[in-house]
Amino acid sequence: MATLSSPSQALWWTLSGRRVVVVCGTGGVGKTTVSASLALAAARSGQRVLVMTIDPARRLATALGIDKNLSEATSIPLLWKPSGDLKQEKPGSLDAMMLDAKSTWDGVVRRFAPSQQIRERILSNRYYQKAAGSLAGSQEYMAMEKLLEMVGSQNYDLIVLDTPPTRNALDFMEAPQRMMAVLQDSILRWIAPNEGSFSSARAGAYLFGRGQQAMFSLFERFIGSNVLKGISEFIRAFSTLTEGMRSRADEVAQLLASENAAFVLVASPSQSSLDEALYFHDRLQQADISVRALIVNRTHSMQGAPVGEAPASAREAGFAAPPETDKAALLHSLWNHYQQERAQQLADERSIRSIQAHCGYQLPLLCLPNLGEQLHDLEGLHQLAGLLSQEQPEA
Repeated sequence: MATLSSPSQALWWTLSGRRVVVVCGTGGVGKTTVSASLALAAARSGQRVLVMTIDPARRLATALGIDKNLSEATSIPLLWKPSGDLKQEKPGSLDAMMLDAKSTWDGVVRRFAPSQQIRERILSNRYYQKAAGSLAGSQEYMAMEKLLEMVGSQNYDLIVLDTPPTRNALDFMEAPQRMMAVLQDSILRWIAPNEGSFSSARAGAYLFGRGQQAMFSLFERFIGSNVLKGISEFIRAFSTLTEGMRSRADEVAQLLASENAAFVLVASPSQSSLDEALYFHDRLQQADISVRALIVNRTHSMQGAPVGEAPASAREAGFAAPPETDKAALLHSLWNHYQQERAQQLADERSIRSIQAHCGYQLPLLCLPNLGEQLHDLEGLHQLAGLLSQEQPEA
């Protein structure tokens, strides 16, 4: 076994051999950019990689420097032709896609509908066409469905899944179950019974109580009986899919809990972000899901310069300034800037030591610098991928 002499080595050692890497965390920490860079780093090492996002904010296309529809797995050839000295060392590949909930829903209907008649009834139902992808939990379920499809395709060695930002660590796994519970709720069974057709009397008695039919009549008049009947037909037909959907959700849950999957937690060095990361970590642990690595993004770095070197650097900058420059003012400004950056760096280090002590020093922890504007193009992603993959260990 190789000696792991750097955080990046420890990161890649723990991710080695995984089929799926789930990148999770709250919003505003650069999670999508880290996901894309992890995928790029793995592709540069020779793997066939897919990075998939269920974040509806289309951040992945921005991070990859492209402006196109990625609803299907799309090859990113430009990543293999970066400017400068960046070169592909091994023949890997990188595909990217953003979840198209509607088309994925259509695929679920085609897969699980018990007959062609029911399949066409669902797909042509206008309420299905409006609701597909907008039900609470549907984005997460569709991500699970697409993930299982991509893993089963055997087209990829690694799939990096960028989850939507959330404060609930288990939202990604629990939301699909909540969605299916809604579809099977007792109120829906009354409106859309397993046998017989839609009944205004039955629905009114359930919703408003027996003896309150006048109230339901007003409700029905306001919404329209045809609307209620259309919704009833949609729910009734859709209920035939739930057994197959639950089976697939269970299959994905088993995959994510297996050694083939790894959860990577991304945070920023701010205390509030790290506190949320601790909560994420502990909630996943309670659910018997291990966080395999922690990445602290956008840290402040002085690139190893000790405190004593700062005044000399400031003087050198001052002497290089144009003659009309107030060198004393420039030196003072540079020194103040250095002190602020150094104070922020020390604060980051204290926060990172705290979370490391909480999560355990055996958990691989990698700190990435704040690259700012450099991450708005492919060059920046290559730079971040290089930081993520420095000295990957040989097996």
